[in-house]
Amino acid sequence: MLTSRRTHTSFSDGSAAIAPSLLPRTEHRSFASGLLGRAMSYYLYQPPGYEASSPARYPVLYMLHGSGGGSTEWASYGLLVEADRLMQRGEIPAFLIVLPEGDRAYWVDHANGGPAWGTYMAREVVAEIEGHFRVRVGRAHRAIGGLSMGAHGALQLALNFPETFAVAGAHTLVLRTYAQAPAYFGSRAYFAAHTPVNLVRAHPDVARSLVIWIDIGAQDPWFTKALAFHQELISLRVPHEWHVYPGGHTGSYWAAHIPDYLRFYGSALGARQGNRP
Repeated sequence: MLTSRRTHTSFSDGSAAIAPSLLPRTEHRSFASGLLGRAMSYYLYQPPGYEASSPARYPVLYMLHGSGGGSTEWASYGLLVEADRLMQRGEIPAFLIVLPEGDRAYWVDHANGGPAWGTYMAREVVAEIEGHFRVRVGRAHRAIGGLSMGAHGALQLALNFPETFAVAGAHTLVLRTYAQAPAYFGSRAYFAAHTPVNLVRAHPDVARSLVIWIDIGAQDPWFTKALAFHQELISLRVPHEWHVYPGGHTGSYWAAHIPDYLRFYGSALGARQGNRP
């Protein structure tokens, strides 16, 4: 059984330090993960008007950090501040934002019975949010995105858990070969079942059911592989947004494009708010 407790906002989990005043209506909470056997923390941003007496329910955006970051990484680049600004101005619809903790585990179930980081994210984190906050239930009202390692994770999870997510954003997508992958990806067959390139080939219909965004910097060292993946999606007739911007694989790149990301998620989730789960 999942349990939840509220903690004091401290922002000392190894990521860039962030002043609480920069995180409006944000809670730092934790719950007991049965799959990982430990308490897992997350940050949750509530949109303007959420605390009002209205029974309104909201879509949810789950944003995954990279291998060098932690659950506050996206906040350190200004994601929550910009989301609040755009929602206050009515430029994007209101939705909750969840910043979960994924260590350096690639947001994937590890091979050979290792820690189930993928299922933890797609099942336990989602259940935790839907059990404690006023959210709209169903895949149509859930988006998942991420940067670097988290970009791989967002696509992999959306493809492996299509009943959970309808929208996936990959920001500076990292696509490793089998030889480059961490050992916990196991055999070649297990790796193929947990990397976006092979997943879209094996399940093109699932990929076509998703609303997908991919962006990469023109100077990013992973540009060539991301471009090849974009071309693969075209050949498979998988609709997606593809964006190339100046810059590399850096915090300044992600920070500069947060408004673009939020408008994408706002449009994708907003178009689905009238749908039934």
